[in-house]
Amino acid sequence: MAGTWDASVNVLYMTEGGGAFTAQKLKIANAFDVVAEVEIGAQLNGFATADRLVVTVTNLTTGVVTTQASNRALTPAGTIRREQIRVAFPALVANEGDLLRATCSYRATAGINTDYSWGQSEPAIAET
Repeated sequence: MAGTWDASVNVLYMTEGGGAFTAQKLKIANAFDVVAEVEIGAQLNGFATADRLVVTVTNLTTGVVTTQASNRALTPAGTIRREQIRVAFPALVANEGDLLRATCSYRATAGINTDYSWGQSEPAIAET
């Protein structure tokens, strides 16, 4: 949970393309999403004009890394901002049984001020 002048990634998880729940297994050759549940405290959000989420999915078995980013313009509001940011990834290239993990960095920009946070998902297994 973010403090009043903070931004945070509360949860990061991988899901089947368009899915709503954490995937413990991802299908090889299928697209998938990584979802970040982010929060910006009320004071920081009162000046927030942009945010950026950079998500990296690492195949821990082979070392292959794939990265996607989401850049958004925000409208300042004096309330807590809680949102899900969904980042789409192309078809999974992996071998049966490979172990996958998503990590992210999150930046909220408010004028000359920025706040950073990070997160990582639970691992998932690639399957056919």
